[in-house]
Amino acid sequence: MPEPLSIDIQCGEPDDKGRRLVVASYGRRQHTDRFDTDAAFMRQKWREETIRRLGLRGPYMPEGDGSAVIHEELATALQRAVDDADFADLPTQSLWQPAVTIMANVEHATTEWLWDQHIPCGAISNLSGDPGLGKSQLTCDLGARITRGWPMPPLTAPDGTFRPRGVLFMNAEDDPARTLRPRLEAAGADLRRVHCLRSMQCSLEGEEERPVTLPGDLPAVEQVIRASDVALVVVDPFVAFLDGKLNINNDADVRRCLGQVASVAESTGAAFLLVRHLNKKSGLSAVYRGGGSIGVTGAARAEFMVGVDPADPEGRILACVKSNLAPEPSSLRFSIESFAETSRVRWGDHCDTSAGDLCASGSDKRQGNKSDEAKGIIEDMIAHGPAASADVLKACIDAGISERTYHSVKKELGLKPYRVGFGDDGTWMLSKAANGFYEAEF
Repeated sequence: MPEPLSIDIQCGEPDDKGRRLVVASYGRRQHTDRFDTDAAFMRQKWREETIRRLGLRGPYMPEGDGSAVIHEELATALQRAVDDADFADLPTQSLWQPAVTIMANVEHATTEWLWDQHIPCGAISNLSGDPGLGKSQLTCDLGARITRGWPMPPLTAPDGTFRPRGVLFMNAEDDPARTLRPRLEAAGADLRRVHCLRSMQCSLEGEEERPVTLPGDLPAVEQVIRASDVALVVVDPFVAFLDGKLNINNDADVRRCLGQVASVAESTGAAFLLVRHLNKKSGLSAVYRGGGSIGVTGAARAEFMVGVDPADPEGRILACVKSNLAPEPSSLRFSIESFAETSRVRWGDHCDTSAGDLCASGSDKRQGNKSDEAKGIIEDMIAHGPAASADVLKACIDAGISERTYHSVKKELGLKPYRVGFGDDGTWMLSKAANGFYEAEF
């Protein structure tokens, strides 16, 4: 076992862009960099560059998992330096003190439901499924019911039981004019209560609109919720709105974002429904099949999966994956039927098919070799914009795919990494737009 690294790391305070000056010294060698220490892919890049610049390979490297050991020690040393910089000027008695609550003083609260035993108010819920199975169509149906005060499936409450409320769609894939509005009209929505948020505009003249990102634009989202009496916020797909500095496959990044989303949901009472695709990892439990980090599932109080009905290839099933606030509800059948020039949801009866059954019934279709799995992971990660090449490679390696297979599939897809930024601030990226092919329509 090698001796611990005798490396000294000094870290400065963040500048107006959130970047810190980091100086790593090892013997007579020194590596200086400036980057956002809160971004996982930047920390990964810094560790790799530090190992190269300081010559930490060679005699120090043990056989086997030596690289992992060095990465772990550098990560620990960097976090210690960041903490030292943050608390260097604080008095001995910290300004922050523990806020302890005695449970005897906590009043019992019952859960309010937007959809009984399915979607809780003031919390995050997830909706997962393969492309093309009707996830977005289903959200239009639910949204229409909310705007009219109609009961949710299985339609046990009479009309007029619920008060009509507003709905906010943050949809990055479906065109509002050609897809969203026709589907909402087919579902019977009161369009005056439906709001669509895709971009932010600046009050300064000459500034172009930019896409909405989370968690940075949550104050604007909260403003719309409160001003428009919004009961449901649909984020479809969630990965398209995640801040580019955060990695959907990094647990800490995802929880940092969704912790703030959950806070807005709780303070406003609105339900957030995050839509995402399934990953390509067949053979896993349903709780691990949602795309991205397991933190997306962990942050949700309820999660549901849409799948093909094993008994009817044209039918669909909505099955519960997890439910923290109520017993798991029975699965529901539904289908997508043509209506005028668009389509709408028709609900069926309850069934015994579970989310696990949906995964098992589709596993043979999804089972492929490692090249197919690598292709799916790469396309998923760059479907909604550029991704750091190092992050894509790491996701493949975490899925048991060799680096050789990753590079082979990347070449087969015609992807060539390109550099963004200069010098130590540069990052190698992958994207579809830069390589001449386009995102599939789901």
